[in-house]
Amino acid sequence: MKKFLKSTTAYTDMRDAFFEELFQIALHDHDVILLHADQGAQTFQKFYSSLPKQIFNAGVAEQNMISVAGGLALSGKKVFVHAISTFITLRCYEQIKVDLSVMNLPVTIAGVGPGFTYGADGPTHHSNQDIAIMRAIPHMRILNATDFFNLAVFPHLTYSKPQLTYIRFEKGNFPDLYSSRIDSIPDGLAMLKPGKKFCFITTGTITHKAIDIAKNLKEKSDLDIAVIDIYQLKPLNEKILKKLIEPFEVVFTLEEHLSYGGLGTIVSDFLADHSIKTDFLRIGLPDGHCFIYGDRDYMHKQIGIASDQVIRKIDKFLRSR
Repeated sequence: MKKFLKSTTAYTDMRDAFFEELFQIALHDHDVILLHADQGAQTFQKFYSSLPKQIFNAGVAEQNMISVAGGLALSGKKVFVHAISTFITLRCYEQIKVDLSVMNLPVTIAGVGPGFTYGADGPTHHSNQDIAIMRAIPHMRILNATDFFNLAVFPHLTYSKPQLTYIRFEKGNFPDLYSSRIDSIPDGLAMLKPGKKFCFITTGTITHKAIDIAKNLKEKSDLDIAVIDIYQLKPLNEKILKKLIEPFEVVFTLEEHLSYGGLGTIVSDFLADHSIKTDFLRIGLPDGHCFIYGDRDYMHKQIGIASDQVIRKIDKFLRSR
């Protein structure tokens, strides 16, 4: 397995972090193949210039791309497929189940734009159910990037430990949380902020919002809320999570996903399975489609998960205990 190292490039876009690292892997292994559904990323030009036999544009035909990936994997290729997250999951669900999972093939599915990344494009592009459906597929590993430091490790992780894997990651860049924690990435989760009595459990880039909320509450109301980021949602590292979570009296989950089926359900199942007695509040999206258009901050305000709204929900819950 390649040693997990700090990124040598100061990436300014999450996509570049993933595909640049994948490109470095592909340079040394000509069995690594990248398929994409007419997507764009700066590093793709490197593939086309230097490794033209290792990258293919499948066009806007994601279902066919998954089937092609299965055939390539059966022939011994190490396949990565890429498209917008909602299209590479919901649109391709049967193909992922039958052509990849049933065959137990170690294809890596890289989906860009989870949650409200494409908020201005409406409900066709919102990706708020993907964790729920993908975790129901046997053999599936799910990784959710928090910043470009842990995202840059993911292609090395899936290459060195091959397994059917779904990776979800954002466009753009986010503050550094993992540059000092690179060697612990295989653990699948980390406590990013310590605390007492109260704990946020979150996943993906909304982790940054959870940290900001926790700091705000500490300053204004003296609530000392810890923050745990779970970036490998399946299989869950239950041993480490149990050790981290047991000291807390109250656990909140925060996610930009339906509040059932995703992180909230993963954590509630975990608490039940391990008979951990704690007060628990899940905060996520309501049961319904979102017909609002706008950037992420606007969407969060309209849907009820803006920072001030989350704080009010926490306050109401704590008052009712």
